Amino acid sequence: MALVRHNDLAVYDRLLSEGLAVLAPEAVDQALPSLNIAFLNMMPDAALHATERQFFRLLGSNQNINCYIHPFRLDVLARSSTAQHYLQTHYQPLNEINQQPLDALVVTGANITQATLSHELFWSDLDKLLNWSKLHLKSTLCSCLATHAAMQVYYAVERRHMGDKCWGVFEHHLLQPQHALVKGVAANIFMAHSRYNDVSAEDFESNNVEPIICSPRAGVQLAAEKDLSVVYFQGHPEYDDISLLKEYKREVMRYLSDERKDYPPVPENYFAPEAMLSAERYKNTLLASPKAAQLLAQFPEAVLQRGIVNNWQVTAQQVFSNWLDLLIE
Repeated sequence: MALVRHNDLAVYDRLLSEGLAVLAPEAVDQALPSLNIAFLNMMPDAALHATERQFFRLLGSNQNINCYIHPFRLDVLARSSTAQHYLQTHYQPLNEINQQPLDALVVTGANITQATLSHELFWSDLDKLLNWSKLHLKSTLCSCLATHAAMQVYYAVERRHMGDKCWGVFEHHLLQPQHALVKGVAANIFMAHSRYNDVSAEDFESNNVEPIICSPRAGVQLAAEKDLSVVYFQGHPEYDDISLLKEYKREVMRYLSDERKDYPPVPENYFAPEAMLSAERYKNTLLASPKAAQLLAQFPEAVLQRGIVNNWQVTAQQVFSNWLDLLIE
């Protein structure tokens, strides 16, 4: 049965066009269990709709559960007028989250402006939310920055800057192959990361949080409390095929506009060899010529998109489906 269209978000039409099961409330199979999942979308305007779609898709991965998603917003986040109108129309204010029965919460990543998380404008609200959810919900699933915030809120563990950006698709292995969250997941898997900061396996373990999926290059991807009250993704399980491509293009454009001084590296293990050659040719052409507006149009986006190797979404869908199963036990 999967997603229940209990509000007027346009994302359901997109997911229907992809073949995902989306039902009106009156068409729901009452014999199946139902879950009410709160969704806090903190991503910046450029990624707002894509993040919504990506997480709704993952939450619709379990066909044996009626999933009602309740989107919430943080009004302290800076937004364009268009994004603000969309959120105020379709998302509930966060201070109303305790006014309806909910089973679980999903919290996305966010852009930061401060060197220390606790100095961010959203910190107070996020701190209160994470403490509230651990007391009142069955489970909270955190992605990227939300994982770092949760480790700081619950255990006073502050993330560490890695120096270079961990950016790309990395091979991982299962530290806990019998864990319920990774039932049906292959032993050797690939997952996406895009971050400068890290919480180490030792930080998780010293606080009795179990690392479950780990990479020698990218560190812990998935960890969880023993009672599953919190599930921690350090990377981006939700990413579409083109998410890292869009980030790469944005960074190249920032270089062209002098917003960054160095030419950005290509995301690791993301493009097929022929696409890598196109990226390298464009880089060499750009570096050999004065920065000019006409070079913007020459960025080989279509060629790069055809060369994307997507080998992470099946794993993400399986973990989310397992998480939803565990919520109804």
